[in-house]
Parts: sequence; C-alpha cells; structure tokens
Amino acid sequence: MMHASTQAIEILQKYWGFEHFRSSQVPIIEAALQGQDVLALLPTGGGKSICFQVPGLAREGICIVISPLIALMQD
Repeated sequence: MMHASTQAIEILQKYWGFEHFRSSQVPIIEAALQGQDVLALLPTGGGKSICFQVPGLAREGICIVISPLIALMQD
C-alpha cells in the first residue's frame, strides 16, 4: 500500500483537520505530487477535490481545481 508524503499529510491536517487520507486518495495524491497526469473517478463524497487541492498547495506555482459539485447540486 502506498503512503502519502509527510508534507501532504501535514497540509491535510492543517487545512482540513483530518488525520489521514482515505486509501483510495493516496495513489491519486502521490501521482499528482510526482507531476503525473491524473484522472480520478471516485463516488460522490469520495474526496476528489482534496486529491488535487493538497498537491496544489504542496507544489510551487499556480493550481486551478475545477469542481462540478455546485453544478451537480443544481441539476
């Protein structure tokens, strides 16, 4: 099983207050941190946004995360 980096866990704890990632989030976060192209398919409430927000905070530069949640709620 993969483990999230210490930096990613620190970001998760600081901004979201969670102690650890869900097991389905770890490979997504690690791939994004390594600069790989990532497509994450998780169920509603599966924590997809965090999978991209955490690496966005961990890496230098600008990261834009687009989440369709509001659009889904309006439909």
